Amino acid sequence: MSDEVTTLVSALITKMERMDAQIDILRKEVSNPDIILKRAGLVHARSPTATDVWGDPLRGDIDEVITKAVGEVGDSPITMPNTNEEWNEMSWDDIHVMAEQAAGPEGRN
Repeated sequence: MSDEVTTLVSALITKMERMDAQIDILRKEVSNPDIILKRAGLVHARSPTATDVWGDPLRGDIDEVITKAVGEVGDSPITMPNTNEEWNEMSWDDIHVMAEQAAGPEGRN
């Protein structure tokens, strides 16, 4: 009977050591959100900003073109949005008018 107990205790210890190793692996994964996002199939959390486009006002970038567009929009009823909510509440007509007015100072009209 003591052989059975020894075998059982040995099996339990081995199982506990495996579980402990798995918990350590999970701890490392949870401590790094990039690994979790990658496993979920999402894009990298810190994607680099594009270099071939104008500044993104939603990321807080202030670009010369956007600043010029604000000046052009100043005499129209459209005001430059400052927050995500304001951008989302704009109509497409307002966005197109703003884009046309921004194209003027940039020389793209």
